[in-house]
Amino acid sequence: MKYLIIGAGGTGGSIGGFLANAGKDVTFIARGKHLEAIEQRGLLVLSPKGKLHIKNAKAVKGDFYDDKADVIFVCVKCYSIDDILPYIEKAAHKDTVVIPIMNAFGWATRIAEKIKAEIISLGSCIYIASDISNYGEITQRSDLFKIVYGIRENDLKNRERKELLPLLKEIKYDLLESGIETKISKNINEDVFKKFSFVSPMSAVGAYFDVNAGQLQLKGEPRDTFIELIKEVEKVAKAEGINLKDDIVKKNLDILSTLLPNMTSAFQKDLKKGERTEMDGLILDVLFKAEKFGIDLPVYRKIADELIKRYEI
Repeated sequence: MKYLIIGAGGTGGSIGGFLANAGKDVTFIARGKHLEAIEQRGLLVLSPKGKLHIKNAKAVKGDFYDDKADVIFVCVKCYSIDDILPYIEKAAHKDTVVIPIMNAFGWATRIAEKIKAEIISLGSCIYIASDISNYGEITQRSDLFKIVYGIRENDLKNRERKELLPLLKEIKYDLLESGIETKISKNINEDVFKKFSFVSPMSAVGAYFDVNAGQLQLKGEPRDTFIELIKEVEKVAKAEGINLKDDIVKKNLDILSTLLPNMTSAFQKDLKKGERTEMDGLILDVLFKAEKFGIDLPVYRKIADELIKRYEI
């Protein structure tokens, strides 16, 4: 299996780093000084599970990848999707599996609709807290590292589930062998929305109060607001016909408790640095969906209005 990792940041660097460390055939698409450092010194992944140094990591600019990949992990920000679609089309063959590891909901469908190549675009999500700590270096800030993926119903129109499952299981075996917890989901929409119900409130409340995970782990207004946001996301899920089943508040508080105290979301970091953010996918899409279903989300609305005003978005 040939793996292509588009985006060698905290998420893509971790996935590709663990796969490459286990001897899998992995190529990263990266850019700038991060790419230069990987080419010169290899990729370093600092993890609670240990230190990985992939000295001969294969990394190229997107235009320079001339092979065909069996599995493509898309690990970029939502606003970069249009920029990387040509890389997917160039690298894909008819049985290529595309696994979009995105923060927002519904991006597997959007990629499948946008791309011209015939691919298998899976629904997916990841549980990880990691970032680029230096050029050529990734730091994981929690021992939680889990990938969930599954077949979207649209893919079943062209292929039977039994035809796709062996391929999905082969990918799972590679990931497990590399030390990455993996689950093939029977209801991927539900699992992706569960993840979204954590990352969206975490991003919103962290940016609004300018707090880190440690401050959210303590009792107080930021933590209470985090809980209210989770409840509002759950309302949208129900309107979408998605039953989250579990006590989603408790589940997300359990996830929060695993994070290192100084951890903040990428969204929060981007806002403070004045860089482009995933405001649309993480916050405004929630309000758009709520408006479509006639649902009032007062906490999301308050935070969105304040962030737009504060950062002149």
